[in-house]
Amino acid sequence: MKPPPFVPRSLRVVCLATGLARARARASGRSRVGLGLLVGLGLGLAGCGGGQTPVRSANSGPLPEGGGSGPPSGASSSSYPDSELEPAARKAAQAEDWPTSERLYRELGRRQPRNADARRGLGIALMRQGNNIPAVVALNESLELGDTLETRLALAENYGEMGRFPSALPHLRRAVAIAPQNVTGWVELTRALVKVDKPDAAAEVLGESARVCKACRADEAWRAGKTDVARALTARAEKQMGGGDVKAANRSLDAAAALNPELPETHLGRAKIARTQGDDGRAASEFRQAVNQLPDANAEPGASARLELARLLTFRGEGAEATKLAQQVVDARGDNVASLDVLGRACDANNDVDCARKAYGRIVSLPLAAGGGGAAEHGRRRKVVLAGPETSGGGSDANAAGSEKALEHARARLKALKKSGKRRR
Repeated sequence: MKPPPFVPRSLRVVCLATGLARARARASGRSRVGLGLLVGLGLGLAGCGGGQTPVRSANSGPLPEGGGSGPPSGASSSSYPDSELEPAARKAAQAEDWPTSERLYRELGRRQPRNADARRGLGIALMRQGNNIPAVVALNESLELGDTLETRLALAENYGEMGRFPSALPHLRRAVAIAPQNVTGWVELTRALVKVDKPDAAAEVLGESARVCKACRADEAWRAGKTDVARALTARAEKQMGGGDVKAANRSLDAAAALNPELPETHLGRAKIARTQGDDGRAASEFRQAVNQLPDANAEPGASARLELARLLTFRGEGAEATKLAQQVVDARGDNVASLDVLGRACDANNDVDCARKAYGRIVSLPLAAGGGGAAEHGRRRKVVLAGPETSGGGSDANAAGSEKALEHARARLKALKKSGKRRR
């Protein structure tokens, strides 16, 4: 960068004039004249020597780190010579010293207004400090000076931090066009499409990236993106099933299975479709595959999958396996009306009277049996879940209705088992 034209020549003139003024002042005993001249001209004493550190020109060689006449630690950005300002700004960014990075990049942009890297560095420093709107301005200014992958990715990240994923999409599409071998661009484009609820487009991006990006298939984040897209497709299938569009739901599940055939949510979706179509055999097979991949009987969707399969097996007369599955959830979740109800029915189907009595007895001993506000009071003393995880989406009224039905059934079965001493349905 060319130094300011007035510095090399006029500063020497000013210093000569100042020296002459000082000499005259010393001779007359009026030392304030020289200082007044400098202040009036807007120059510091350092510019004229006098024991202060001189200003170094852009052609001066680099100073040894930690010594020499370079800017000391904490120096102002204007004290850096041109050759050292950009390296210092990069070093501050690498150290995540974002206030210093912002200050140095801002000074670099002032000195070099056509430097796209300076505007991008400033934008990133602002973004890291949560100043997203000014960061957008700086990054767009950098983009006007030069269209680069780094600037596009930074803009997309900044928009993502603000939750403006639709605004990030054009920059990410441009990023993969600029550098099709760069994995980050493909990964971030996939994520943004999932965020805007476009899993089909995200699946297409994954397919395209697999064809053109050699490093993508081996990248951990890219492979994780496949699972994220598959889950988004299964969530869409759930909505499509709720709307009665079974064909569309099947297409979404097929696309999810193509991305991750082992995903439990895919098997759960297919099991639900098979069950609504009356294909209990296929439904049971899909539920089993989901359960095998969901070892935690307490967390979702493992608990729901076990209870759904146990219900189906009980209906099919396979009480032994159903009892085992329901018992896993009861052991993990404790006093839960829905899981105890499934367990009691499974025990009934398996002719296990003692098991059924215990399950039904635990239901009627819960505060729900007392009516009124007992459940809320009891919940403060002991953790009790009145509704099962599979009914949690139906709201409190649906949960209460399901719990009341389970309670009525438990009372009826206990009464019947007490009378006969054997299993009755």
